[in-house]
Amino acid sequence: MYRKNERIKKNKNDKDPKAVVHSTSELKLRRSCESEYSKETSRTRSNVEFTMKDCHKECLLKNRSFMCSEISLSAVLLAKLTESGVLTDEHLQKLQNIIRNESMKAAVLHFLVELLPKRGSKAFDSFLEALCESQQKHVAERLKKWSRDNYSEDPGTFDCLQHELRTYYEDKLKFVYTVPWLPTERFSLKDTFVQRRLRLTSGDRKGTEVEMDEILASVGKGRNKRILVEGDPGQGKSTLCQALAYAWSQPGGETENIKSFDLVILLHAGDLRGQNSVAEAIKKHLLPIDCDITSRQLEELVRTKNVLLIVDAFDEASNENEILHQMIEGKLLKHKTLLITSRPNFLQNKLSHFESTFAVEGYDKNEQLEYVKRYAGHKNIDSALFVSMLKEKSVRDLCNNPLNLTLLCLLREEDTQLMNTRTALYTSIHSIIKRKASERMNLTPAQVEESLLRPLYQIAFEAHQKNEIVVREKDFKKVENFEQVCQPPPSRSEIWVSHRSMLEFLAAKHLAQMDREERLKWMQHLRYVDYIIRVIRLAIEDHFDARQNYPVLGFLFGLLEEDAEELTQMASLVMKETHFSSKHHPLSFRSPCGASHQLMRLIGELNDVPPELEDAIIKRCPPHINIHHRCSASCRRGILKLCNLRLQPLIPLNVYLRYSRKEEKISFVKKLIKCKNIESSKICIYPHDDTQLRNIVRELRIGQADSFQQVSIYCGNIKGNPCEEFSLGENLRGLELDSFEPSLSYILEAALDKPLTSLHLIRCDELDDTCNSLLHRLLRNQHLQSVQLWSLSWEPFGRLFLTDVAQLKNLQSLEITLEDSTEEEMRIWKAILKRNKLIKLTIHSGFKYSPSLYSVLNDSFLSMSSLREIHLERVDIIDLPNLRHLDLVNFSLLYPDNRIALLSDILCSWPNLQELRIDCAFLAECSLRKLFEAIAGCHRLQILRFHWLEIGDSVVPFMCRMIESLKELREFTSEDQKDESLTEEGFKQLEPFLKRKGLDTRVF
Repeated sequence: MYRKNERIKKNKNDKDPKAVVHSTSELKLRRSCESEYSKETSRTRSNVEFTMKDCHKECLLKNRSFMCSEISLSAVLLAKLTESGVLTDEHLQKLQNIIRNESMKAAVLHFLVELLPKRGSKAFDSFLEALCESQQKHVAERLKKWSRDNYSEDPGTFDCLQHELRTYYEDKLKFVYTVPWLPTERFSLKDTFVQRRLRLTSGDRKGTEVEMDEILASVGKGRNKRILVEGDPGQGKSTLCQALAYAWSQPGGETENIKSFDLVILLHAGDLRGQNSVAEAIKKHLLPIDCDITSRQLEELVRTKNVLLIVDAFDEASNENEILHQMIEGKLLKHKTLLITSRPNFLQNKLSHFESTFAVEGYDKNEQLEYVKRYAGHKNIDSALFVSMLKEKSVRDLCNNPLNLTLLCLLREEDTQLMNTRTALYTSIHSIIKRKASERMNLTPAQVEESLLRPLYQIAFEAHQKNEIVVREKDFKKVENFEQVCQPPPSRSEIWVSHRSMLEFLAAKHLAQMDREERLKWMQHLRYVDYIIRVIRLAIEDHFDARQNYPVLGFLFGLLEEDAEELTQMASLVMKETHFSSKHHPLSFRSPCGASHQLMRLIGELNDVPPELEDAIIKRCPPHINIHHRCSASCRRGILKLCNLRLQPLIPLNVYLRYSRKEEKISFVKKLIKCKNIESSKICIYPHDDTQLRNIVRELRIGQADSFQQVSIYCGNIKGNPCEEFSLGENLRGLELDSFEPSLSYILEAALDKPLTSLHLIRCDELDDTCNSLLHRLLRNQHLQSVQLWSLSWEPFGRLFLTDVAQLKNLQSLEITLEDSTEEEMRIWKAILKRNKLIKLTIHSGFKYSPSLYSVLNDSFLSMSSLREIHLERVDIIDLPNLRHLDLVNFSLLYPDNRIALLSDILCSWPNLQELRIDCAFLAECSLRKLFEAIAGCHRLQILRFHWLEIGDSVVPFMCRMIESLKELREFTSEDQKDESLTEEGFKQLEPFLKRKGLDTRVF
């Protein structure tokens, strides 16, 4: 198979000034690609970015004498070239000096030789336009004619290229090499490949499963044809690319969509690095060196033919790869179909460029069975040996990953005991490799380990530190007898790691053999939380996903399983850095599987949690645990281990499941329910229809005493009544309905007479009389402690039920929509507030509050000593001066008026404030400075969110001081910010504060 090249480069230590400078340089480089012709003196630029296409260079060379005699560098021509960015002020000065001191011809020659060819891929076209606009159209026409005459396609060239690509794919892609060090263990792609299922993760058909060839059918005509396929390590992304290209190269077959393309170009993301064009990458990596097809012919064929470009492993080579980014963003080859593969979350800041996004699904039970049968057939072994393996409980969680399943088959073939973690699996494969090497070299396994493998571990670790996946020939030549140990295939003698997971395992082996203090220092050096920074106007895009640390850390935890003291020390560091003990956000669709889940992924690599580590985890357990629909298999495995610890008191567990295959999600949730040391608190479900709703509720026994007693249901996809009676368990304590419609009244009916403590209807449509009657009955339940009644479009929603809410003596949390209200309603509202039971209050309003509502709120604040959270919309702070008398922990202000600066005086009255959110604050510069200064005094603040703030250079120092003073701040968000007055220098000043170690940053 084609080789896997270099991996993505990320800053891993925000404290390292070199790392910060490097990151800033990369961001500048991206900006330069966005504007492409910005001033040459503003930063160092790469050769790739400013290299003209070979065909245009040749045109300038062949017509140089003609142009020197015909072109005049007139004021109009120079002005046009300056406007388009081809010339900078420095260039202009240079040319004018040559004209003045030498001659016009000398200046033209300097322009053609020293300047124009280095000004980028668009410079040639800009030059032609400038010639036409400066009354030198005859020169432009001459150059265009020369290009047409010399670039016309030879009919035989296309046939030749097709033949070369097809024979290359036929030769190189027909086998899959699963284990890089055992090239004899190769598998026929045709005989062993199991058709992959992919799940659509974008658009109206989100959640739909499709087969491999169907992902190409979704591409529309005349659109920006970009497809993203994401998948966890070993899930088969590269094999999917290989299968598509191989299918195109074969005659016949059922893959109609792939056959519709004239050309299929399969490249690794690293193949595009250091190239001037896609054509050069094709020529270097896919064509024989004696092929007569030129780069300019390739460019013309790619431009004119129906081409599918497949670029594998974006995550391994995205940095310093401008061609790749330009292709994704549609700045290059916009009208060609582009398929990109990547590990999850590496393209979050570019999702808008993709028409379709997919996730590779793991093998289900039928696919696992089909694969092991094909494996057995390929090896001429009785399949019963492998079929029985699938039934073994210890390895069940590993079998849905194609790479892991292949390794398990290899172990079973070797009659080796099967392992139930990735670390144990890779350790077993590594032992086989070591044993075979010792047999070949007549050495003991210990000798092979000490003299040969340990140096390789260090090489792998150094490659990992440089964020590379390749170990080059110069590196492995340092190790004596390397080829006898690893047996690299002749076609890959320069690269020996064909899968990133193997390099990560070897790097972890090196770490496991390090001195303890040195290893801990390495761990302290890592970043454990994410950041996303995007400033569109400056073309700045940078992000870090803390999950990229997991593979090596996971292997390291598994390798050190027997050292309980060391494990506990490492886990304690991870818990501290990821704020494991902190309260997490309420579960929602947008909830990420974030840094706090790092510990779960790591303990998932352990066979057993030692008592010392268990005690450390129990002492630091958070108030509740959330499981998100984006949680990986390793994360879920670790959560099951965590839930079986001796947790006292029981920890509430909330689960959000979406898009997972039914057999997976139901099986996982059933395992959670059986855990005795957690409280199955709330489950969020996203049924696709009424039948699925009924089946999920019935199978999980939602509302029963020994299952989840709170349920949140997204109703947007549910139509009609279920065929059979719908019921909820008698112990149902919480019901939340999102996007509820009157046709779903049977859900409300099923909740009648249940001991509900929470009833939430959010984003609902206007209700009919039946639903209103049912809601009135539900709101008479005196057990209710939390009520949400809000609608985006139905103004009277909250007012209709205000009387019912007023009767709830135990109400602690209220979220309600209130518009214009009568005096009687205000009297009821005042009674609710003055009862002084509310801990959390949220008021939605489509308009500004009425004077009567301001009066009731402001008057009530004096006696609301229990209130800790308040969330307000469209308020005038000047009318609520008594806010200062509250003791708030959480405050949100959405769509405030322009006198929000008065909030600055109130903030100092809330010494216990931990979370602050301000949306749509259009503030004057002086007000913003004052606000930042006030927030800087909220020393217990942990979460700070802004929306629509205008950040300019003048307020950057105040923002920096604010972040610096908030020592406990762990989340900082500024969404949809206005940054027209933010310069690159201002961003450079702000950047290190945004990337502060331990700060989860979202700025875009």
